[in-house]
Amino acid sequence: MLNLFKKKNNESWESIKASGKAFPKTKISILSFTGEDDEHYTAWINTGYKNYPYKEYCPVLGLLNVDYEDMNGYDIGEIQEYFDKELNKACVCHLISRVPVEGGIEILFYIEDLDSINNKLEKLYASEDLLVDFGCSLRTDANWETIVDMMEKYSS
Repeated sequence: MLNLFKKKNNESWESIKASGKAFPKTKISILSFTGEDDEHYTAWINTGYKNYPYKEYCPVLGLLNVDYEDMNGYDIGEIQEYFDKELNKACVCHLISRVPVEGGIEILFYIEDLDSINNKLEKLYASEDLLVDFGCSLRTDANWETIVDMMEKYSS
């Protein structure tokens, strides 16, 4: 269980969230590339998280994927906004990137509470109003090591 009352610089995570400092200023970097299938893709990365000071409070990495055939006519932006909004209803969820991959998209995010997100994902998946079919994997990455290279390479 995470200690939500642990203090950093004499501030608890609860007071950081209440003050609005839990989310840094959004700073989007766009990356264009050609995939192995010779298609042109555009990735979206929020480099505002490069030096994020509260990583320790959101130690779980999520990788959500949606196949193009399951997008039900929605575009990538609409799908990203849907998951960002829904997951933040469960707990703090930091959307880091959305990347087109062969056959679909991947959305990478960090969250504060594994149980809350698991419950939310299960409810979304079981909902009759499910926007799109999706898959998701979750794992601990307390130091956000997965995105270090990405942030160094694409932040200005």
